[in-house]
Amino acid sequence: MKRLTQYVLLAVLATAMMGIALVAQPAPTDDQLLEAFDKARFIEATSFTITVEIVADRPDGTKQAIVQLYFKEINGKRYARIEFLAPEELRGQVYLSTPEGTFFWQPGLATPLKVSGRQQVFGDSSVAETVGIQFKGDYKIKARKDVTLSGNKPGWEVELEATDKSVAFQRAVVTAEKATLRPVKARLFALSGDPLNDVTYQEYAALERDEYVKKQLIENQLIKANKTLLTITKIEAKDLPNDLFDPNKLGR
Repeated sequence: MKRLTQYVLLAVLATAMMGIALVAQPAPTDDQLLEAFDKARFIEATSFTITVEIVADRPDGTKQAIVQLYFKEINGKRYARIEFLAPEELRGQVYLSTPEGTFFWQPGLATPLKVSGRQQVFGDSSVAETVGIQFKGDYKIKARKDVTLSGNKPGWEVELEATDKSVAFQRAVVTAEKATLRPVKARLFALSGDPLNDVTYQEYAALERDEYVKKQLIENQLIKANKTLLTITKIEAKDLPNDLFDPNKLGR
């Protein structure tokens, strides 16, 4: 009986200590939270390519495309390039996402066009969504609150506002797991304040020790029947030339 009492006391003490540890654990700062949102979704290589399959579901049928994405960090800033591998009629189209803006080029254009990051690439996926929205630097946290996710998991709901007018989506709300700080969903808003797209991060994967979002589903909030699924099929680290991300070199 005495030994049983000792076990009970030890169990109670262990539970109490765990509770104290959980209470004492500080909440992440705004910068830490935004950095964690990005780190969970992107690999940390400074120069690499990604192959993405895009499937757009519409009431009148399904359309598919394959795009090659190129990423490079140049002087501490992120650059991205989108090229179509399929369908054949879209081959030759190029989008560049740079700190100076977003650019589009296709055969027949004398010079590239400067477009919005909200420009649709395929289906409901804009340039910003195709290359992946970067939260740190482009957004600041306006508010956050505790929420309960599916499976009774504790989570964060974080309201973000853009730090600059050039950011594709001026407002976003990110829902994330509190334990891992891994985003589950992002709601993106139009300038009017109306929701445009819900982006659900359906599946995460790992490349060695590096985590990234493998599948993300975009659900159009203006046309509810429209959905677009992006699936990463290949990632390869490569030392890419800087000229690949220079809009002045497009078509040359």
